[in-house]
Amino acid sequence: MQRNKQDNETYSVTDLVGNPSFVRWVLQHDPTAATTWEPWIAAAPEHATMAETARQLLLQVRFTTHEPPTAAPTASYTRFTHTISQLQQEPVKRRHLYAVLTWRNAAIWAGLLACVGTAAWYTWQQKRTLAVTTTFGETRQVVLPDSSLVTLRANSRLTFRRSLNGQLREAWLHGEAYFRVNQDKKAAGFVVHTPDADVTVLGTAFDLKQRHHRTTVFLQSGKVRVDFHDPRQTSRILSPGDLMEYDAQDKQVSASRTDSSYSSWVQGKLTLVDAPLSEIIEILENNYGEKVVVNDEKIKQRKIEGIIYLESKADILFIISNVLDIEISRRNDTMYFSNRK
Repeated sequence: MQRNKQDNETYSVTDLVGNPSFVRWVLQHDPTAATTWEPWIAAAPEHATMAETARQLLLQVRFTTHEPPTAAPTASYTRFTHTISQLQQEPVKRRHLYAVLTWRNAAIWAGLLACVGTAAWYTWQQKRTLAVTTTFGETRQVVLPDSSLVTLRANSRLTFRRSLNGQLREAWLHGEAYFRVNQDKKAAGFVVHTPDADVTVLGTAFDLKQRHHRTTVFLQSGKVRVDFHDPRQTSRILSPGDLMEYDAQDKQVSASRTDSSYSSWVQGKLTLVDAPLSEIIEILENNYGEKVVVNDEKIKQRKIEGIIYLESKADILFIISNVLDIEISRRNDTMYFSNRK
């Protein structure tokens, strides 16, 4: 009898124990496996010995079934669901934290932008607006934000503002000032407002005074237009050398001609040409805050000619007293002018 190839195979005990087909034949009595191993055992005595040894080893192995406690599956399921819920909540926390950080960052940036905006607006406002006041006896030169030069006489107040688009430049004057307006081709105009009239600058240099319901404009160069708040008054356009005076109480407008000596106060002096004492008294009251009482009205008609420097009020009074032969005395806050005895 000729052996087949399977029957001639050589197996060790270890090979048999690890062979699935041999294990099924031993432990499960698998008939298919039996057709393999029974002929192999019968083919040689050493096969039988080897197979018996391997079978005994397999039969000695005891498999223990481990069943979990009853509460174990429930605990495991609880841990599982808790883990799942944690995994589901974690993105929500990240989103919440992200949202908080986003809002916090947005608030910080908004605050920074607000601070920067406020600083820029304040700086811009500083460049756009200006307010200047002079006291009695004080004269100040002011450079406006548009580079225009203003000489503000004593006891005066000037406010300047440029429009948001920079086109219109406006000033409000109480008192007296000499304007040398910078020609800004990008700006539409320069207007000076007084309580009784508006002066629109079409040129460069002019003298504007508004005191006691009287508005006086002297144009040194260029051109200006005067618009009165009283609708019954017709606007006036002044040429260089024109001197216009408007009395808002009497509703009277007068015009005359003069020269640049009218504005000599800008250089700190008065150039007087046949000027009556009443004119100097007005200067003392308006620019030095003096209260003057004249005992004889005729004294006011006395005239003086020449140059008086404005640096010292005492010098002015000395010249008046000696040139016009007037006795000047003071009681409390009032100065009295009278004929010299």
